[in-house]
Amino acid sequence: MTGYTVNTASLAIRVGELNAVADQVGAVVGALDLAGGDLGPGEISAAVADVAGEWRDNLDDMRGKIEKIADNVRGAVANYEVVEQGGYDRMRALAEGTVRDAVFETLRDARP
Repeated sequence: MTGYTVNTASLAIRVGELNAVADQVGAVVGALDLAGGDLGPGEISAAVADVAGEWRDNLDDMRGKIEKIADNVRGAVANYEVVEQGGYDRMRALAEGTVRDAVFETLRDARP
């Protein structure tokens, strides 16, 4: 494969952004837990508690998915580094062989 580029820093930034969103959802859930008892009697407090519980459950699932994405990004970064090193090694070997051959040809042609 040739002609591809991957901005691994951008991938890592997206994972950071997802974690920030998860943290904010966690803060909202915490605020709902704290505020739930202050809403007065009746069904409103129970409804807020239900919503907070659902969000808490979904947040755990979301954090698990974000961690899987982060693991995949780390794996992709490592794979791209291996591919990049392989390209470097192949080009260096080609360049070394080309330079060596050019030097030998020049020396051979310079002999009397």
